Amino acid sequence: MDLKYKFMMMFMIVLCGMISIAAFNPIIGPLSRMIGLNEIESGCLVSVTGMCWLIGGFFWEKCTFMSRKKILAMIMFVYVLTLIGFGLLADAATNSSTWNHTVLFWIFFVLRAVAGFFFGGIPAQAQAYVMGWTTADTRTKGMALFGAANGLGFVLGPALSGWLASISLTAPMYAASTLLVLIALWFIAYIPDAPVPSIQKQRKLSLSPMDARIRLYLWIGFVLSIALNMVQVTIGFYVQDQLGYNAAQTMQFIGLGLALSGVMVVASQVIITRYLKSSPRLVLLVGLSCVAVGLLGFLLFIHQAMIAFIILGFGIGFTMLGYSAGASMSVQHHEQRSVATYIAALQGGGAFVGPVIGTILYTSHILLPYGLGISLMMILLLFVIRKNSNRQVAQGIPQNSSHD
Repeated sequence: MDLKYKFMMMFMIVLCGMISIAAFNPIIGPLSRMIGLNEIESGCLVSVTGMCWLIGGFFWEKCTFMSRKKILAMIMFVYVLTLIGFGLLADAATNSSTWNHTVLFWIFFVLRAVAGFFFGGIPAQAQAYVMGWTTADTRTKGMALFGAANGLGFVLGPALSGWLASISLTAPMYAASTLLVLIALWFIAYIPDAPVPSIQKQRKLSLSPMDARIRLYLWIGFVLSIALNMVQVTIGFYVQDQLGYNAAQTMQFIGLGLALSGVMVVASQVIITRYLKSSPRLVLLVGLSCVAVGLLGFLLFIHQAMIAFIILGFGIGFTMLGYSAGASMSVQHHEQRSVATYIAALQGGGAFVGPVIGTILYTSHILLPYGLGISLMMILLLFVIRKNSNRQVAQGIPQNSSHD
């Protein structure tokens, strides 16, 4: 089978998986209010998913009790069952007032924990496939495609939620489940089986995440993920409270905005890779600035939030490509797998930390999550500028030089 075809299948598996996990974030606000959960409880449902995502990623990467193909197929189907189960229970709770609040929350909590644990195996197993298929000459391209699927799915998932929420708040979960079932059947039909030992090579990470060459880039990715998760889990509450919309109006508003952000993420990455050919530092400076401006737009001009969504999407695209490219370009070829593993883990970490922080801050004051996001972007901007200045000094380059 052609390597490009295999790459495309793994790209679609990771993309559809990321869409499904990210589609949950924007619907949890309006949905939680409809079924009687408070803001902090809704944040916990997202955070437990992120925590179990990280745990599951490490667990499933090490599993050898059956072939790689059977493991990945089983993971995808169990994960789909948790999505459908959550959707059916949410629909039942919405249509009936007889559910005990505490029991309902803990059932949701367990479902999201199981979902996160099994979801963590999807990118882990997909990456193992890519590593097994590639050689030293093709591995960087495979890992780049893997990273693109992660980033793009993280943005397209919320856009899917907004688009389908006019049908129902749980419709995005059913749609994501359908996509995953179809891609799983495609995978089962066309990818040959292989025993785990034949494709598990170079398992041990050879690079520390605290390595000075990549440390800043990883922090940028982690902080960006935290900020985006804070926004995604609180934007539903924020729009309802600021504009007085009901659940359907809120999701239509958010859906259009997130769709515009998704388009800008894709467009910005096309612009960078095809036309600008800029250094990671310049890309990060533009990206972080745009993210900060987009978040500021939510604070000051919520009625013109579509403009803020566009600027935010542009900034996300630049920043994601900037930190991933910067980390990859900073290390040697044999360290690329380590970098790819750390970059993939950033979103899980942000999905664990961001929702709880965001919802706690929101209950204190509705503007705090966005104010914190702006502050974090400004701090990262200072570190990017400082990193370049320190490198120029070390190399004896004048401070007013245009060299990166």
